[in-house]
Amino acid sequence: MNGEPFPFLSTGPPLESAMPEPVIPAVAAQAATHLTELQEVLQNLGMHARLLTRDERLPCLRVINPEATTLSEVITAAPKNSQWLFLWSWAEPIAGVANLATAADRICHVLAAAPQARRNADQRDTADIQPAELPR
Repeated sequence: MNGEPFPFLSTGPPLESAMPEPVIPAVAAQAATHLTELQEVLQNLGMHARLLTRDERLPCLRVINPEATTLSEVITAAPKNSQWLFLWSWAEPIAGVANLATAADRICHVLAAAPQARRNADQRDTADIQPAELPR
């Protein structure tokens, strides 16, 4: 240790200088194109997906599992090492943009509700119904 009580605390530059640089509009447009293609594939697989755009930032795709709405993820597309990739919210690659099916399968797998969670959700749906309302 170098004598500092909390060496893991950063005394680096102020937060303003740590903010990402604005994105070149052509890069944002290309990212939006890739995300729109992924959006279509994910929707065909039953996921809810919405493209979100922000000024001077890369667009992102908000994906939600409609069977378990607490399961969601934000996906981005960005060039990395001269190739375009789909990325998880923590910036780990999912797949190259040319591999739409692979990317969609991985996203669906991560957002899949566990079978037990589905059964619990079905039980909760009927638990609030009064006995007179249950089908006979």
